[in-house]
Amino acid sequence: MFNVIWANKLYKISHRLIVYYTMSSILKFANGLKSMKKCLPYVQTLIISMIVATAVFVYDRKDALPMDLSEFQWKNRLLFLIAPDSNHPEFKKLQHDIARQPEEVKDRDLVIFEIFEQGESRINTAAVDRQTADSFRDRFGIAKNEFTLILVGKDGGVKLKRKGYVSLATVFELIDSMPMRQNEMRQRKQ
Repeated sequence: MFNVIWANKLYKISHRLIVYYTMSSILKFANGLKSMKKCLPYVQTLIISMIVATAVFVYDRKDALPMDLSEFQWKNRLLFLIAPDSNHPEFKKLQHDIARQPEEVKDRDLVIFEIFEQGESRINTAAVDRQTADSFRDRFGIAKNEFTLILVGKDGGVKLKRKGYVSLATVFELIDSMPMRQNEMRQRKQ
């Protein structure tokens, strides 16, 4: 968490410096064009538009996660249960189903992310700080007071994203239909 805080501070400082030097360069350039007064408004508008477009494409905070999910890629499937709090009825129902079938969850290499607006969020049983929990909500575009289930495959792609309750049996069926999972099942039988 310490590194995330410093990274955000460094980002803000560097962002301010870039904006300051870019704007001063634009003004110097614009002053050199004063003899071309007819073109000046168009050139200024073009330059500012280019800066804004570059800023939008270069850094999208939604993609910035304080936690690197690549550590799970090709090893685990990720099941995100995103809820307002740990007492949400749809979350409680899925949590109960998961607790009743730990071997099935383990067999499918699932890591469970319990992400809440309020209260302590968890990855399996390890606590997650508020900033990380909020970044997951932002990354997946989850509205407040909403329960959403997201399944991320071993390849890192989102395989299922659904608002509201989805049975664990449905999640298992989806996983079992995936070619990678079918290959895993064949290898375990041998």
